[in-house]
Amino acid sequence: MKNIIKDIERSKGTIGVVLAGGRSSRMGEDKALLKIEATSMIDRTANTLRATSVCKVVISRNDNTTKHMADIIPDKGPLSGIHSIATRFPQYNLIVLPVDLPLMDACTVQELIDVGLKTSKNAKFKGHNLPLFIQNTPSFRQVIDYTLKCTNCFSVERLCLHFPVLELINKKNSSMFNTNTPAQWRFAMQHFDIGTSFGKKESISESFK
Repeated sequence: MKNIIKDIERSKGTIGVVLAGGRSSRMGEDKALLKIEATSMIDRTANTLRATSVCKVVISRNDNTTKHMADIIPDKGPLSGIHSIATRFPQYNLIVLPVDLPLMDACTVQELIDVGLKTSKNAKFKGHNLPLFIQNTPSFRQVIDYTLKCTNCFSVERLCLHFPVLELINKKNSSMFNTNTPAQWRFAMQHFDIGTSFGKKESISESFK
C-alpha cells in the first residue's frame, strides 16, 4: 500500500508558485514590481518557473486581482502563500520560488524538481529554505493548516522539520542571492549592467564564500 501511495504522489504534476505577497518593508517599495531589463520581478520569476517542467505557474499575491491567489489565512508570511496554493491545488506538487531572487535560473530550480519527484521527498538547497519543492500530500496540508491556525511559529524552516527534506548542494551560489534592501538590489544589478566588468559580476558569487 505504501508503494502505491508513493507512486501516486510521484505521478502528480508540479505547479510553480511565485511568492510575491511580502510587505517589502526593508526595500521601501514593492519588490515584485522592481524591474530588470524592463521586466518586473514578478514576471521574471514566473518566466523562470515556466522554463522548467512545471504544468502551470500561479502567483501568490494579495493585491485584490483575479489573476493572483490571495492568502486564505493572511499575515503569516511565506507560509500563508504556500498554504493557500497547497489548499487550492491538492492534486499538484509545488515548487515554490520567492520573488526576490533576481539571479535565479531555471536549471537550478529544475534540479529541485527532479530530485523531489525522483525521491518523493521535499527538497531545498543547503542553507536556504526557499526555493522549496513540496510533496503536497494530505499530511503536509494538515500540518501547514494546523501551524497557521494553532501556533505562533510561521517559519518555513520550522515547517520543514515535520517532513523528510533533502538538502542539495547548489554549485551556483550566486543564484541564491537574496535582495531585501536597496543596497542588495543595487549589488545584484551589477550582474545585468552591460558595462560591468567580469570582475564585478564575479564579486556577487564571491560574497557567498
